[in-house]
Order: sequence, then C-alpha cells, then structure tokens
Amino acid sequence: MTTAPEIKLKRFLHFGRETPFYQPVDHLVKSFPQNCLTSVEELIADEKATDAVIHIVKAFSDGYSAHPQYLVYALAWCARQKTSLPLREAAYNAFKTICKSPQNMFLFIKFAKELSAPNSGWGHGWRRVVNDWYLNQEPLQLAECATRYRSMYLWSHKDILKLAHPATEDVAKQAVLKYIVFGLKEAQQEFGDKAAAQPVLQYLQTVEEFKHCKNEEQAARMLEQHHFSLEHVPQHLLKSKEVWTALVPCLPLDVLLKNLKRLARLRFLRGNHVVVARVLDALENQTALEESNVHPAQVLIALRNYELSGKLKYTPPDPSKEVKQLPQPNPKVIEALNTLLESSFKLLVSTGMRYMIVVDTRPQMLTSRCWQCQVQPLQAAALLSLCLVKAERDVMVMAFGFGTPAPVALEKSMSFKQAQDKLKEVPSTTMDLAAPIEWAEKTKKSVDVFIIVTDNHLRGIKVKPIDALKQYRTSLNIPNAKLVVCALSVPEFFVASPEDPGMLDVAGFDGQVPRIIEAFSRGAF
Repeated sequence: MTTAPEIKLKRFLHFGRETPFYQPVDHLVKSFPQNCLTSVEELIADEKATDAVIHIVKAFSDGYSAHPQYLVYALAWCARQKTSLPLREAAYNAFKTICKSPQNMFLFIKFAKELSAPNSGWGHGWRRVVNDWYLNQEPLQLAECATRYRSMYLWSHKDILKLAHPATEDVAKQAVLKYIVFGLKEAQQEFGDKAAAQPVLQYLQTVEEFKHCKNEEQAARMLEQHHFSLEHVPQHLLKSKEVWTALVPCLPLDVLLKNLKRLARLRFLRGNHVVVARVLDALENQTALEESNVHPAQVLIALRNYELSGKLKYTPPDPSKEVKQLPQPNPKVIEALNTLLESSFKLLVSTGMRYMIVVDTRPQMLTSRCWQCQVQPLQAAALLSLCLVKAERDVMVMAFGFGTPAPVALEKSMSFKQAQDKLKEVPSTTMDLAAPIEWAEKTKKSVDVFIIVTDNHLRGIKVKPIDALKQYRTSLNIPNAKLVVCALSVPEFFVASPEDPGMLDVAGFDGQVPRIIEAFSRGAF
C-alpha cells in the first residue's frame, strides 16, 4: 500500500515532511532538499496539479501549520516548477492570500529565488504578484510595512523593488517607493511639494527621527505616541528601560512570552521595577489572551524558560567582559504565568474525537528534559493530558501499570499542577507501546485516537504497535483509528509506518506539538 500524494502533501504543509514524523525545531528558516515535494510531482502526473494549491490555501486557512515556511515553500515550488502551467498560474493567484504578511512575502522571494535556475529572471507572473503586493496597499500601510520590516532572509524591500519595477499613478505610493530605494531625503525633494504625499512623508520623517533618537525618554514618548512596534525599535534602544516600559503594553501576548527571557537578562524583571508592573498587567489581560490564540503549551514553555533563567549565566559577546549570573526569577511574574497557563486552557476547542492518552510515569520522566526545550517530559505529558480532558468529552487518561494500563483520574476542574501531581502518584513500571491498544481491543473500548507519551522508551515487547493498531481497527470496526507516539527526550525515532496515514511520530516538544496532534486527530493530514 502506498500513501496517497494528498496525504503526503498535507503532512509537508503542516510540519515540513512528507513522512509521518514531526520533529520540533527552532523554526529558523531552512533550505529544503530538492526531492521534498514528490507529492506535488505525483499530483501533476495524475493530472490533478492545481489540487496542490487548493490544499495549500486550506492548510493556511485552517491555521494548524507548525510554521508558515512550509506553506510558503510549497507555494513557491508550485510557482517556479516548469511542468504544469495551470499549477504555476494557480500558485501566483494564491500568492495574495498566503503571502499577505511581509514575513511571508519575503519568505516567498527567498524560496522562489532558490528554486529558480541560475541567472534566470523573475518572469511576468512573479513580477506581477510582487508589484500587486506593494501597490494594493494603502500608502500609510505601505510606509509602515517598509519601515517595520526593512529586510528579512537576506532580502530587502530595496532589492525587491529594483527587480520588480512597480509603477503607480498614486503620488503617496510613489513617495514611499522612492523612500525605499533612495531614502527620505530624495523622497522629500521630489514629493515635498505634493499635498497628497504629505501624510506618508511626515510618517517616514517621524520613523527616521525615532530610529536615530539617542534620548531614551524621548524615544519612549515617540513609541507610545505613534504606536511603533518592536520591529521599529533600533538596536541601540533595545536595552533601554524607558523604551521597554513603553513597549510592553503594545506587544502581542505571544511576542511578550518570547521576550521574557530577554527582559530577565536586561534585569528589568527584578523587584518592583516599573517594567514588572507593565508585564504583570499584560499577562493578566484576558482580552489580549483571547485575541492572541496562545496555546497552553506556549505558556508552559515560557514559564519554564523564565523559571530556569536564574540558573543560567549570561556570557557577553565581548570575551573581556565578566560572565554574569542572571537574576533570580520574580515570584510575581511566575505567579502571573501560572495564572495565564490556567486561563489559556479556556481557549481550547473540541475535536469531537474519542481519545486514550497513555503516559509513561517512570522516574526518568521527571529528571530529563524534552528535546528542544526546558520542559520535563512528565510536565509535557501532563499538559497534553489536561488539554484533552478540558477540551474533549470522551477522554481516558492511562498510565503504564503492572501488566495492564492503569486509569488516572484527571478532572476538568484540575489545575496543571494537580494533574502533574496526579501522574507523579502512579507507580512506575516497564512499558509496552502495543499494550494500551491490546487492552482497548480486549475491553471493547472505542477509541479514535491513541496517544502514547514517553521520554525515550519505544519498545513493543510482544507485538509491534502497527500490528496491534491494525488488529484493533478490524476487531472493533473502527477503520480510521489513529496512533500518535510522542518520545519527548529523543531527536529522532521511527514507530509509525510511512504508508499508514493513521500513524504519527513526534520527537521532542515545542509549542506546536498539541496543535499538530489536534490537526492530525481532525484529519487535516
């Protein structure tokens, strides 16, 4: 049995591989191997080429992809391939949907150029969509974009405009394009007497004054007055207490969580520092939480990173400077993060599936670390379990008991700490990956998704997990029953069969793991 190209493509769109294996990475943009999208080649051969773009747009709309680079790379691949003209046209037509943000636009440029033949030009389709991207924005929106994201992935707006040559009759947009390529002085000289260009020229003047401002208090006032973002802040102001005091209330919640470690390193989260009050207000803002769509896993990772920040040492770039011990974490910030973690469970949405999650509770789950983050395996297991218990109607939490899996009574009303303590109470024993599936078959327990969570124990003592799953599907007539194996402390392993669309391996842990499992359970890939 071979895996359908649609399934392989959906896997790639969600986690960057056509095989059923998710490996959390730092999500730095990478280069993909040439044969990473054989699924699209198969769709072209089957005369279903444009279906690839339909899947890309749907994955983007569903919002389950672990990182946009996977979607953007697939779109760029479709746009630059030479086999199917309809696919190329469909990809360029989808550009305005997938690459609406500056980040994704820069990503597309990077990947499209890498996928092009050496010394090849952009072509009409590529130039058209890029020109439309710039010219379809309102002048002030374009000015903000040009100043907020000046360059990414070794490409700048100036580089792109020199290749795309956009032309417009709109005077204000002309002024912004002039600024991007030649700078503010040239834009003011050419458009300073044009009334229509005055708002954007004034905005660009203000941004330039902010970026070159040396007075920290004045910069903070400008940031608050003009609602500048973190990306607008120049490097020399990123160590300013006044600037961060003004900036914290403006940060999206997920961005604030990622910057807590930076604030700790700058020693702005000590005692009753003014930044602390701003951070606490932001973490306790329920409206911001609802708008952010932050997952409990992201909060847990931020919490663990901050809790451990006092045990780390900061090594300055200059070797001659002293290595400093970072300050101990502020108890008020830790308390606010714990409260935020509990609140974030309310954002979870049910999949309607029937789950059995089986947790390894051996001592190693408390002493090791998840690959790619500071979370302990048992903490990750408790979070995965509690997410299901709070979001779903039919969830059975089990632990590997002596001989058979043992039920663990987790309730919807439990806190994360209570769930973690409950799992700690379960006696540890040896485990067999196939045992929970065999137990469910024997007891006639109907399960749509089995989830096994361990640190690195991946043996099937008597029966291989794939064989147990096939037998379960047949015995209980649940042909779409699925199995997810999470080995949290290893970078790589292989339990799932690449040819079985109902199996998934997860190595390590990051903020996207629960969403990947949710998408898999829903049948998104």
